[in-house]
Amino acid sequence: MEPRRDVSAPPISPTAPSGFPRFFRFARYSVNSYKFFLAVGIYVGTLTTAALASAGGFSALHIGLAAMTSALAGLIGARFYHIVVHAHDYLGLGSRRALWDSTAGGLSVFGALLTFVPASFAAAALVDIPAAVLWDFMGIGVLAGGFWIRLGCVFNGCCVGRETDAPIGVRLHDTQGVTRRRIPVQLLEMVGWILGLVAFLSAWPQAFRPGSYALGVLAWYGAVRFLLEPLREDPDVVFGRVRINQVVAGLIALGAGGALIYERVWVPG
Repeated sequence: MEPRRDVSAPPISPTAPSGFPRFFRFARYSVNSYKFFLAVGIYVGTLTTAALASAGGFSALHIGLAAMTSALAGLIGARFYHIVVHAHDYLGLGSRRALWDSTAGGLSVFGALLTFVPASFAAAALVDIPAAVLWDFMGIGVLAGGFWIRLGCVFNGCCVGRETDAPIGVRLHDTQGVTRRRIPVQLLEMVGWILGLVAFLSAWPQAFRPGSYALGVLAWYGAVRFLLEPLREDPDVVFGRVRINQVVAGLIALGAGGALIYERVWVPG
């Protein structure tokens, strides 16, 4: 979810030769495609979460509002993570305004967890349900919404894959409007979201411990991102060589997967 890596780059053309417009025009307003699909993803995720909660006998309104509140809070953490990872670039600009300049882009799905999780605790308390139950409902929303958010990356040109001559290559543009035959990293991740959604619906509503579905979603996404991250053209790197997103993805996959296995095998039912 990193719309642009070079935070000091000048504005570029809103069109791209690959056929995916970077900006949509509504009346007199021009909206970045990533931001548009980010809003679509949150909207779809909220409605999907509410629908699943309603099917389970909970208030669709209360659970839906809790999910949307948590998602919006996650945007703060997503921006904070990006700023920390690219601290050197922002310090070089010498401007505080650049920290929250949304026109330059800069979000990270992993950073969203920093504020999403605490907000979900508060939201669960307000609607009077256990946090783990809320997380399970929101798990399907994350899977459904994540597909659309990554579609925004395809249109915007962020998170593109490396250039390739392999048959799997697809002509895609980056944020500078440069179109090449690339490994379709964003499209592969979208497939991951769909497969995760199918698996979730296939398993629901088995009587697992509360939080199990949420752990499964985290483990799945962490594993998918860990495998896809090396295929990106311009990964986030810290300390000169460490692919920070791959490290975080691996830790999430191991942590969530390990917790899921532990509660299934060693915790008495």
